[in-house]
Amino acid sequence: MTQVPMCLGFCLTDYKVQGETLPIAILDIKHNSTSKGKNPHKRFCSTYVQLSRLPSLEGLHLLQRIEMKDLQFGPDHQLLAEMQRLEELQRDTIAAWVG
Repeated sequence: MTQVPMCLGFCLTDYKVQGETLPIAILDIKHNSTSKGKNPHKRFCSTYVQLSRLPSLEGLHLLQRIEMKDLQFGPDHQLLAEMQRLEELQRDTIAAWVG
């Protein structure tokens, strides 16, 4: 009889871990199957959610070495414009209340 060593494991989607804090995570950012075929904004959001669940880099383990070209995506330009609009509105509101 041959014994095979086993280790229990499970996976979570980026949607499942939203709002969670994980001490350790093993991620495959280079070939992220949850963001294949998605637009750059969705890939950005997916990667952001995955990486931001960890309180420190000590708990981050990557399955594959990544390069900067693997991370060449960002939020949608409309989202950035809306964030800028809200920041300006915040400044104007504070200025109006402070005097």
